Amino acid sequence: MGRRKSRAQRERNIRLGYSGAVVLSGILAWHYGYAGMWLFPLLVVAYYQLCAVPTLCGVETTRGYPCRNRAYGRLMACKDQPLHGMYKNDALLRLAGFRRDPRPITAPAPYSDTSAPETVELQMPEPPTVEPKQLSFAVITVVLAFAGTVATVIQTVLAAAS
Repeated sequence: MGRRKSRAQRERNIRLGYSGAVVLSGILAWHYGYAGMWLFPLLVVAYYQLCAVPTLCGVETTRGYPCRNRAYGRLMACKDQPLHGMYKNDALLRLAGFRRDPRPITAPAPYSDTSAPETVELQMPEPPTVEPKQLSFAVITVVLAFAGTVATVIQTVLAAAS
């Protein structure tokens, strides 16, 4: 029996697989000379960066530090803290220009002998943020995905017109 692969080896294999798919589709696009084939590598890279790249969550915690739990995709948050997904979505909407009131962080109240556990809502002075490095990668990837979508629409209209 072979030994199990470590997490780093599995993540490296995933990166190599996506990189191989991009390179192969780029070579095919260059070989056939069809302009529409160049869109596929762009979309593969955008999908990988937005939804599959192994990264850290990066949402600001209540102590002011970024979350260090694992996440897959720049737009995705960790599975350990369910609220991190909402905070990351809010940060992406703020980036797009939509403003939403900051969500309160709920923290469990300390137990007492006679009462059941309750939740206390703490108001945040400002909405939680995402690490600047991850945010810049997300912006670049969203711009590339948008450019690919616009190119697809233009290509479809030109193909229908001819």
